[in-house]
Amino acid sequence: MNPIPESQSTVKKKKRHTVRMKRHPGLQRKKRKIYALLLAALIPGMGHLYLGMYRKGITFIMMLLLDTSALLYFSSIGMQINVPLLVVLGLLIPVAYFYNVYDVLQAAEYIMSRRRRGEVVAAAGEGNGRSYLFRNERGLTFGLMLVVSGTLLILFHQKPPWLQVWIRDYGAEASAIGLIVIGIWAGIREILRHRRGKERPL
Repeated sequence: MNPIPESQSTVKKKKRHTVRMKRHPGLQRKKRKIYALLLAALIPGMGHLYLGMYRKGITFIMMLLLDTSALLYFSSIGMQINVPLLVVLGLLIPVAYFYNVYDVLQAAEYIMSRRRRGEVVAAAGEGNGRSYLFRNERGLTFGLMLVVSGTLLILFHQKPPWLQVWIRDYGAEASAIGLIVIGIWAGIREILRHRRGKERPL
């Protein structure tokens, strides 16, 4: 018996289904990028969390919370303080917001480009076997940042009298010492990384 020829409508449906299947991965990647962008625009840091970049997402959230809390604290305690500091704290909010959106776009594009090449994206929580929420956050720096940020948020909210006195008497010196320590730490870290790069065999 001769096979029954397929109708033109059936052939067209099959072709459409094949085209949709071919376009499906690309559409999924575009949707993922759009979702990350929308989340980052609504709540800074959420776009990074959606992409699996938990450390960056939490860092953006904590930075904005700290900046807002510091702005409210210094503007409400009635202490004699430089107006430029309040201006800087106020400008940091939109700067961090737009940088957060820009960084999400760059991160999403980077992740999707690596996925197209079939590589494993560790930042997105992928890998062989089980994936862990903070697999890439094993250093002490991230944990210390969370502890310090949480402590500062509590102090800015409680507004203890000794904090105002300490900032008034020792705030400038403490800020200078903190910047010096951060600069020394960053320099030592860069030197060590440069030496490790030289020691690696070509």
